Amino acid sequence: MIPSILRIASLASLTTIVIAGTSAASVHATPVQYAGRGIYHFASHSGCPFPDSGNADCNRVALDAPDVHASVDQNNRTIVFSSNVNHPAHDVLGDVLLQGSGIDANGQRVPLSAHVLLRRSGTKWNRDVYAHVPERSKFTQVRIDPYRIRVQEGKNQLDVFTPGEMRALFEHPSVASRLARYFVQVSATDPQHPSGEDLTIGLGVDRLSKSVARVRFTSSAPNGSDVSHALAGNTWAIQFDALSDHIPVWAARRELFLFGLDGSPLVKGILAHGLRKHDQLEFGMRNGKGYLRVNGKEQAFAGASASAHTFMQESFIGLILGWHRSSTVTASTSKAR
Repeated sequence: MIPSILRIASLASLTTIVIAGTSAASVHATPVQYAGRGIYHFASHSGCPFPDSGNADCNRVALDAPDVHASVDQNNRTIVFSSNVNHPAHDVLGDVLLQGSGIDANGQRVPLSAHVLLRRSGTKWNRDVYAHVPERSKFTQVRIDPYRIRVQEGKNQLDVFTPGEMRALFEHPSVASRLARYFVQVSATDPQHPSGEDLTIGLGVDRLSKSVARVRFTSSAPNGSDVSHALAGNTWAIQFDALSDHIPVWAARRELFLFGLDGSPLVKGILAHGLRKHDQLEFGMRNGKGYLRVNGKEQAFAGASASAHTFMQESFIGLILGWHRSSTVTASTSKAR
């Protein structure tokens, strides 16, 4: 059951990090180079949030500007970012999402991920680090690929995130609190009838938190269906309602980019000024046909299924929505035995 309030950026108190080992023979003998605006995936040797999807390439590097480059060395577990162009300090240049899992207080292995967001002011790079956890619990036996994230500053390469900091991020909630730019809280929209498929997102701390959005996932798939089966159904929807004008414009634009929604003319207003209170965005399948709906206007959307799988696996809200369904399936299966 989802707790009444879940603090994503600083929840976990994790006591052990288990570094996932790999064989000496790697798929990539040399670093893979990525360049230009785009989203690039590579293998997670620590597992993916929803393995039923059959996709092991769930670690992510996203590059937000055409001049940004990233090198991913899977042998030496190193990711290096570089850019020769000055950007405004608030511009996000890219990110890394590393997927893994941990054992919760009930002895169940649950998905988690570390998210490192990179900006640059002049030649100096800055980072925001977030721990994405789908439930409030203490975790042990955490498995996550121990990548060292570095940036190129002039002729020098500097660490911005290390395997040691990865351990501290999950072992000490105070570390996550200091690293996160925003305090994100998630709660059931209806506390009297809490549901992991209808969530309200807030920014801020405790009583100072302000609700900014509501996210819902519905599916015609039978009760007990996991994420992949729910998204394979003829009818399902992911619905997003803005509850305030305080969602950062860069965050709204970036979410559309990450989940393949920024190419539609329906979202031009959001790309221009961000999300405003009462804005509504929904995408899904209706009788087997994909669609995108924004503020009452709708168009066919062939990429609905791909966007939904990405959202569920890579968004911290999607992780909660998907885990609620997957954990329900696991619990039902265990009771049936």
